[in-house]
Amino acid sequence: MNTASSHYPDRHHPETCDDDDVWAQVRRTVNGRPVSAEQIAMIVAQITTALELTQDDTLLDLCCGNGALTTSIFSACHGGLGVDYSAFLIDVANRRFVKRSSEGYLLADALAYLQQEAAPERFTKVLCYGAFQYFPPETALQMLRVLHDRFTCVETLFLGQLPDRSRAHAFYKGSVPPADELAATGGTLGAWRTPAEMDALAVQAGWRTQIVRMPDSFYSAHYRYDAVLKRS
Repeated sequence: MNTASSHYPDRHHPETCDDDDVWAQVRRTVNGRPVSAEQIAMIVAQITTALELTQDDTLLDLCCGNGALTTSIFSACHGGLGVDYSAFLIDVANRRFVKRSSEGYLLADALAYLQQEAAPERFTKVLCYGAFQYFPPETALQMLRVLHDRFTCVETLFLGQLPDRSRAHAFYKGSVPPADELAATGGTLGAWRTPAEMDALAVQAGWRTQIVRMPDSFYSAHYRYDAVLKRS
């Protein structure tokens, strides 16, 4: 997440967790318990396949959290940089999950970082997992535009774990909140967007969208999707 741009509602949650409870720190849990290793492996496979990562790629992971997921993605490529707004999480990432000199983690606001990165051309792929929905529409659009215009060697973006507005009923299982609540980026799950709404946002920034979904056995497959963005 990031402090200025994101509306993530619980910035200080990681600091309440044990230093070793890396999945709880980033809320990768089901009913309060960390998701299984098999579920994490499914996430890694989805990302690395969709991004078509090779050892020639350098990855930028926006809102990387503590690096617990990022480290597995880095292992599928040359390395890269994880960026997050939480000093606590970045400290965990740098202490526990830097495996090579080609990997690193940076404390920064996501949008500010994108605008200020001195060598954007070094990155070839971009990941933002479980966080894009917390950016307000104007900020989300600006991020996509900056990625398109400044990060000219990036051909593919992966936006993961997006809440699907057309499947909100599958999550709430009763009374679905009104439209304004579903659209609120400061809600617990961030803004719910249909795949068509995600595509419309991406098109404005010069990207085309492919929607991919996790297998039915994945814990949130019934109400979330992933978006793979490529240059138009």
